[in-house]
Amino acid sequence: MNIPFRRDYAKVVYSSTYIYNVLSAGDQHVFDLMKYKKIFDKLTQEKTLRRYHLLRPDTCTYDDLRLVHSDSYLKSLQDTQVVENILKVKIGELLFDSVLEYYCAVTGGTLLATAYALRWIKPVFNFGGGFHHAHPDKGEGFCLINDVAIAIEKFRRLSRARKYMIIDLDYHQGNGNLLYFKDDSDVYTFSMHGDTWVEIDRPYNKDILVSKNCGDEEYLTILEKELDESCHSFKPDAVFFIAGSDTYEKDIIGDMRLSRAGMLSRNLMVYRKVKKANLPLVILAGGGYGPDSWEIYYDFIAYCLRNKH
Repeated sequence: MNIPFRRDYAKVVYSSTYIYNVLSAGDQHVFDLMKYKKIFDKLTQEKTLRRYHLLRPDTCTYDDLRLVHSDSYLKSLQDTQVVENILKVKIGELLFDSVLEYYCAVTGGTLLATAYALRWIKPVFNFGGGFHHAHPDKGEGFCLINDVAIAIEKFRRLSRARKYMIIDLDYHQGNGNLLYFKDDSDVYTFSMHGDTWVEIDRPYNKDILVSKNCGDEEYLTILEKELDESCHSFKPDAVFFIAGSDTYEKDIIGDMRLSRAGMLSRNLMVYRKVKKANLPLVILAGGGYGPDSWEIYYDFIAYCLRNKH
């Protein structure tokens, strides 16, 4: 819903499809299946999230998927066993379509967020997304589809922006994006993480492995220094921020020690740097596991909806 005098506000991309299809996708495992519903409900109940903040996405198309993924890989996703192996969860034939619909719906959300951010030079949050482990010919790490790579390919073909930066602060290295864009001088991959999946020598990349004992102050000091240097040297036209919450001290997979306040400071550091540079910003949820994970993305969205800086 585009209202001219409301364009100063951050936007949020959300569809009930995100919730219903995730909830139908088999037994709950490390990922809190109610995570995005908790965030949406709380923001709505406290009237922080209003109708004019919301953008409603369509699902992505098969042609969108083929911008990055091979036909053979997309065909393999029709095999229940292949999908179960990637997601590490038993879904069964009856729920199979819901899983694929979820990933296509969230990828459609990333495409809508990118379109709006590029047009209005505003920050846009997607509920979900940041599937940074997916490769053109395979999925891994709970990631079936690489929504960020698809968005970059689509919008630079439309000549909406040429140079893109991916700022990935998920606990796990964004190996799918790193490998996909390894020979692409128009995409800079910045990943600060506690778990390295692949090592590659690439000039337009910054990989920072952080100790699991790293606390708020040390983490934020490293991030500010390294991010400033990367932004200054590359000068992107648009930014994707994968704001993974699995660096939170209460995450049940990650082993880092960032506090809830430290996580918000981390997210706002990136948000303010990009806004100060007057660049389009697409924010994606990334990873985050356990019953407390939802609070981190909620804090970030709530702050940005309440404050226009």
